[in-house]
Formats: sequence, structure tokens, C-alpha cells
Amino acid sequence: MKSRRAASALTVAVVVASGCQIPRFDGPQIQEPPPGFLLQPDTYAQRRTFPDVDVTSHTAWVHTDVSGVSLIYVDEHPVSFALEDVIQAREQAMAAASDPDEIFADIEALTIDGREAWGWYQRVESPRRGLVEVTYTAVVPYDEVSYALQFTSGEPVWKRGAPAAIRDVIGSFAIGRTKYNIPLIVVALGGLLFVGTTLRSRSKARRDRLRSINLVTIKRDEETDVTAGDTRGVSGGSPDT
Repeated sequence: MKSRRAASALTVAVVVASGCQIPRFDGPQIQEPPPGFLLQPDTYAQRRTFPDVDVTSHTAWVHTDVSGVSLIYVDEHPVSFALEDVIQAREQAMAAASDPDEIFADIEALTIDGREAWGWYQRVESPRRGLVEVTYTAVVPYDEVSYALQFTSGEPVWKRGAPAAIRDVIGSFAIGRTKYNIPLIVVALGGLLFVGTTLRSRSKARRDRLRSINLVTIKRDEETDVTAGDTRGVSGGSPDT
């Protein structure tokens, strides 16, 4: 009985899990950080995307290698930014750039966490120095807050793949929360209930059939056995002459 209950509980858990989308990380976070990146929330960018706006939460991913350093920053701001704010942030970043070889691409429309977002790519590159560093910045507005995301790297693997590779990492950002597919769960549990009911009905029918069988007790006829034994003994001997 206990094994059946455990099996049923396990089946229900599997059914419910099949109807859920479980995030890799809870809360606002990069859901697909590259291998080897470590969470280091105390790491901050030299210059934030919105330096004049309060930051209500912050986190960062860091990867260090002999070939360079890669950093991913996530800043939460208590403002729902519009495209005009993003344009202004890019213009301020261009004005604050200290490297004469820093090049800024145009702002492009994105979809991150199912929401409208905007981002731009920038790099430090010159014929003499080659490609030194790449950065992708994205802004994702929600109803009452916005998230400024930035991935900057000097590692060859990310420089070669930029901008697509670093944009894809930024694009995995989401406010992680478990999503339930209610229709799928209802259908699955309904099917499980039907199977359970069918099995119980078959088990009850089998028990009823067993109860309907009349068992007949056959008593041993001792006298017959004795008589049969005497007969065998007589037949086995020699006749009197």
C-alpha cells in the first residue's frame, strides 16, 4: 500500500512538473550566464548606463582569464524608461568615452523577457590596436522599474563573436518565476484520475469474482482408505491352497 501511495505521489509530482516552466534563477537575472562566469554582486561598472538615476538593486557576473576579463552588470532602476531615455543614455556614454578609438553603433530594438527593449553595441578598435574591447548595453523597461544590462569583454572568444554572442547572453535576462501551464496540468491530472479509477474498478471486480467462488471441502473417508489398504494387502499375497 505504501509503495502504491509513493508511486502515486511521484506520478503527480511528475505531471505537475511537466506543466511548469522553472527558471534557472529566481528574480531579475541573466538566465543563461556563460560557463565559468561567477556571481560577484560587489563588482560595479566604472560608469553606469544611467549614472544620475538611483539603483535599487545590482548584481554582476565576472569571468577572468589570462586572455582578458569579461563582466556582466545588471542594474535595477525605479523608473520605467522610454526610448528617449535610452537615446539620451547612449549620447551621454559617447560624450563620456575616454578612448578615442571607441565606436558606437546605432540603437536597435530588442525583445527581452517578452518585453520591448533597446540596446546598442560599442567597441574599442583601430587599425593599429586591433579590436581591444567589446560592449553591449540593453535597457529593459517594466511597468514600474527598468533594468540596465551591460556585457563588456576583452576576451578573444567574445570579441570574435560580438555583437551577436554578447547580445544573446544579455537577451537571456528575465525576471525568473515559475510559470504554470494550467490547461496541461488539468488534462494530465484528469488522465491520471481516469487511469486510477479504471484500475480500482478492475481490482474491485476481481475481488468480487473471488468472493463468488464456492470452495468445497472434501472430507477424507478414513474407512474407505482402510478398506482399500486391506484389499491391496490381500491382493499382494499368495492365495491359500
